[in-house]
Amino acid sequence: MVKWKCIPTVVSYCAIIDTLCKGGLVDEALVLFSEMLRDSNVVPTVTVYTSLINGLCNSGRLNEAKRFLGEMVTGGISADVTTYSTLIHGHCLHGQWEEARRYFEDMMDRRISPDATTFSILIDSRCKDGMTEDAWGLFKLMDKVNIKPNEITYNSMIDGLCLAGRLKDAVNLFDSMVDKGLQPNVVSCSILMGGYCKDRKLDEAIHLFKKMKRNGLKPTTVTYNILLRGLYRDGRMKTAWRFLNEMQSFGLSPNEVTYTTMLDGLCKNGKMKEATELFESMEGAGISAINYRYSILIHGLSQVGRLEDARKLFNGIPNKGFVPDVVTYTTMIHGLCRNKMILEAEKLIMEMEEKGCLPNARTYDIVIPALLIAKETDKALHFLRKMRENEFAPIDVTAIIVHSSTEVDDYRSSTLKPRGIDELFSENSEVMGLNERHPDTLCEGGLVDEALVLFSEMHCDSNTVPNVIVYTSLVNGFCNSGRLNEAKRVFDEMVSRGIFANVTTYTTLIHGHCLSF
Repeated sequence: MVKWKCIPTVVSYCAIIDTLCKGGLVDEALVLFSEMLRDSNVVPTVTVYTSLINGLCNSGRLNEAKRFLGEMVTGGISADVTTYSTLIHGHCLHGQWEEARRYFEDMMDRRISPDATTFSILIDSRCKDGMTEDAWGLFKLMDKVNIKPNEITYNSMIDGLCLAGRLKDAVNLFDSMVDKGLQPNVVSCSILMGGYCKDRKLDEAIHLFKKMKRNGLKPTTVTYNILLRGLYRDGRMKTAWRFLNEMQSFGLSPNEVTYTTMLDGLCKNGKMKEATELFESMEGAGISAINYRYSILIHGLSQVGRLEDARKLFNGIPNKGFVPDVVTYTTMIHGLCRNKMILEAEKLIMEMEEKGCLPNARTYDIVIPALLIAKETDKALHFLRKMRENEFAPIDVTAIIVHSSTEVDDYRSSTLKPRGIDELFSENSEVMGLNERHPDTLCEGGLVDEALVLFSEMHCDSNTVPNVIVYTSLVNGFCNSGRLNEAKRVFDEMVSRGIFANVTTYTTLIHGHCLSF
């Protein structure tokens, strides 16, 4: 501008700085801001500072953003609601809720009234963090301070309620939008449809979808993806195909999420021929077959017994220019373990470690029980130690069966008992045979007293807390042995410890009492 003898104004500086920040060129914006400060003809405004703070927050440079707020105040420039909302959003975005809350309180103390945008940011953050009650409190606070929620506020709150499983409250809030003079938009409808699908209320989701179209709202690809996911999950394949065809007839092209949803749905419904054909067609549609999609198909093939096809697909990943990640490796290892190909699974673990892809908790959770079932106790101990060394919290190690035989006599005579069970238990007190996922538990083997001994040892370990699965297994063992008083005692202990019984627990008790008549 100077070259063309144009004198920059505060407006021109502000426009360029804002554009640079929104384009991720924050350092360039800071350089221009320094030039602006040296220009005696212009004085920075709150708008310029807010643009810089926004750019710094989006880049994760929160301390620098805080420094600029301090500069503003020192320079006699008062921050406004947009400045504070920007800071709050930046800290929420990077998981710093306490700092975000502090800025909210600070603006209130300075008598800067928050607006609907400020509240929407806070509500959305609380909902995404699973703190639905906090979000609901903020939503109710808006009414007290006479701030009217907008569509974004409602959408964030409805989404939070759906995520928390409070579908009835979400529906009521959705219906109340009209009473408040707001019309639900495509986003509002899509969110609630997602809630219906999550709760397996597909008919209600489809009804809302049709109502939305009648009201003149055009569904997006996101809307269709939500419906498709719910339909595939519920096994309603024909309806899913119908909506897919409808989506394409309206000129909406399936995107990566659509293809992933379809692939996952076909695999989970055992339609492997269609799933394989879909996977092969992705490249032609411009959809990259990333590791996650490979994992879906590998798992699906393994589940229906087509392990060789799964291995062939896995081995071909590098030829497509990809490197298998921990999820893909673990999926293939799971398939091998399911088919009792333990040696191959071990080799694959060695391969992934050599390539710098470290196993995660799920990998160990799959391998350790498989080794125990194969009576490879020493190897199971080896992986258990590695799991502890890597400080992984076991996912299902409480579920590990401490011996592999389904026969009680085999257990009593097995060399695994002195070498395997005791050492496994001493290595990690969470390793015990009380779980619903494996049939060879002590209780199901008729070894209720042995299970009770391990249960007592579990109580002695401060790092281990029995859960509802463990208690239910004991209740079931005592009921099956006709020892109803002891089953009742275990049940009462569970309740006294604040552990809520589930449907299985109650069913087990009722069944036990029925058997006694």
